[in-house]
Amino acid sequence: MHLARPVGVAILGLVAACNGTTSNGYGGGGGGQPGANQVFMQDIAFNPSTRTVSAGTTVTWVNQDNTSHTVTYSSGPGSSFDSGPLGPGASYSRTFSTAGTYQYYCMFHGSPGAGMHGTVVAQ
Repeated sequence: MHLARPVGVAILGLVAACNGTTSNGYGGGGGGQPGANQVFMQDIAFNPSTRTVSAGTTVTWVNQDNTSHTVTYSSGPGSSFDSGPLGPGASYSRTFSTAGTYQYYCMFHGSPGAGMHGTVVAQ
């Protein structure tokens, strides 16, 4: 029985040390709300639906739903990004180096401007 406690403490310490840098992306949200540069995927929606950041900022999407989602943007040839399927707990990060408005969507639950969609405004 004495082994269970040190192992549990070691695992807890490892999780705390990785908080905010792991692919699960839960660090920085606090209280179930997204952090300043995060967007949560919750209830088949992006929360917040619009995130305004400074150019050069990295935005992280975190899937807090029980189903897979994508973060997909395409405005024409050479101007697109796609996270691929993100399962529950997974995250995707993208740096917005160029100022502009980026309207994205989930390929499974939306389309450009409809359903599960959102916007990043880089200023």
